[in-house]
Amino acid sequence: MKKAIAMLLTIALCLCSFAGCGKTENTQTAPAPTAAAATAAAGAVPAGDMTLNMLSHTYAALTYFADQMVANAPDGVTVVPEMTDYTSWQEKMRLNLSSKSNAYDITYITPSDLGEFASNGWLVPLDDYIQKYWDEYNFGDIPQYLWDAYTYDGHIYGIPSHQWAMDLFYRADLLDEAGIAVPENLDQLVEAAKALNKDGRSGICLTLQATDMLMVTYQSFLTACGGWFWDDNYEPQFSSEASLRAIDYMLQLYQYTPDDCSSYGNNEATVAMCQDLCAMTMMQTTRSAAMNDPAQSQVSGKISFAAAPMDTKGGKSAAIWNTAGYSICASSTNDPETCFVTIANALTEETEAGCVSITMPIRESALTDELFAQYPDYAAAWKAIQNGATIRPAIPEFAEIMDVSMTALSTVITGQADLESTMQAVDADVRDILDEAGYYG
Repeated sequence: MKKAIAMLLTIALCLCSFAGCGKTENTQTAPAPTAAAATAAAGAVPAGDMTLNMLSHTYAALTYFADQMVANAPDGVTVVPEMTDYTSWQEKMRLNLSSKSNAYDITYITPSDLGEFASNGWLVPLDDYIQKYWDEYNFGDIPQYLWDAYTYDGHIYGIPSHQWAMDLFYRADLLDEAGIAVPENLDQLVEAAKALNKDGRSGICLTLQATDMLMVTYQSFLTACGGWFWDDNYEPQFSSEASLRAIDYMLQLYQYTPDDCSSYGNNEATVAMCQDLCAMTMMQTTRSAAMNDPAQSQVSGKISFAAAPMDTKGGKSAAIWNTAGYSICASSTNDPETCFVTIANALTEETEAGCVSITMPIRESALTDELFAQYPDYAAAWKAIQNGATIRPAIPEFAEIMDVSMTALSTVITGQADLESTMQAVDADVRDILDEAGYYG
């Protein structure tokens, strides 16, 4: 029986939101940036004082890197960060870039948004700068899979700052009391959630808020069940056997979630776990620090981390991975090379080493056995990445696809619609979107 949760959402407890990302699947050619900012300048040092405006989503890791950008700016450069929630960032950046406004010079970016922004010519290609400064900033220390995530149509448009993946967060004390092992597959996860769903505490909490947070959960389970959003010919697969199996697991677990879990995003799920209102959750490592912080959590010291469960032994983890970084706005009227150096100064080996208490670093020199021993949440995330965690598709149409598909899936999760017929309708709607975009012509 699901437990009602009367939560005082102290959102200041943990400011963070998730946005997904992915490697380019689209072959359409991105138009060249129209602003002079796309042209390399003669040097990275400005002739006079320069103010660079940066717009960013906000959570602990992004605040850290914004501070680094301010503190390590080139001589004569002042960085003015504007931090906001993800939805506001996306809306404001789309409006400014599409209108060729020069209000912002640097933007936070995730690979999913990068696909849309780069395809519209809103970002400056960074290939020449990366090659020029490769040795100076030791860019070879950044794994290729991360460079791939910021690549669209053969060009790199962003520099990664940090990464994360979906972990299983669990109350080790409650599992021990119940004599239950840490779930390693999805059937065991359902059994554990059922057994721990008692004493005024839900067995598990999932992020099911349509549309973005529900997509995080759906993609994770879809990955474990061996499915994907479309086949090699871009035929939608939302009603495939793998997709229906993934959703069935979500429906089984939904029985043991808080009553209002269909409206949960990262903030709500984090607060629920910290306030001892659920025994387990599946969430990205950007939220792990709050769990064992006595100032934020009533169950500090009791939460452990494991790689997200698989569907079958040896299969992929029920996990996505993600990364955030920075790009240069094509409509900026400031020197793009100075913008690049400003970003790079904030993402050095030194600053990456300094972020480990806040977020999982991206440089191989920082991803050590010692780091993973000290931060078991990072170790679990790294294992999930190695176990096949997926990154969100970066095709420009994915935001529309997500809105259509996850709005429909939400009605299934809450019992308002039939599973198979609803997902078949999603397939048809998504095919129309892809057809209009020219994927079949």
